[in-house]
Formats: sequence, structure tokens, C-alpha cells
Amino acid sequence: MALKITAINNTNGQQETQAYARITNFFGSKDQLQVQVEIHATEEARQAGWPSIQQQAHYINVEDLHGDIIPAIYTVLKTFTQYAGATDC
Repeated sequence: MALKITAINNTNGQQETQAYARITNFFGSKDQLQVQVEIHATEEARQAGWPSIQQQAHYINVEDLHGDIIPAIYTVLKTFTQYAGATDC
């Protein structure tokens, strides 16, 4: 599971319209999670082992999560400005 988004490539400043955002780690307490997301230029770039174009960390309130944890985290991420218009992939 991942999200397809538009993101700026931190290595060259180029806009990537097929960027692939994937949760790489999450941890936290009973109240809050820190979610680490790695963004690649495309899904194919990730599969080929190319380096990520961005790495992000986000904080999510546990009370905002409903259902299975991974899909719930992606659902909350899609409410953040950076992931506006994201589609599941």
C-alpha cells in the first residue's frame, strides 16, 4: 500500500507528478504516532532501488485512526496538505 502524489524532488527541484509515498516506519504512544514516509519519484524508481526524493515525518493522533492501522494511517495522511489529491496505489 502506498499513495501516488505530486511532490518536489529535493535532489533537483523538479516536480514529480507520479511520486510514490510509502510508510517506512511508525512508532509512538497510546496517544500519538510518528509516521515516517519515504517518497520516490515513481513506484518504478523505488522498485529499482533509486534513492528517495524526500523523507517526511508526521504526527498522528491515535484517536483519528479507525480500523486496520496501516490503511487508517494512509487515510489520515490524505487529509494533510502535502497529500491532497493523493490516490491509493
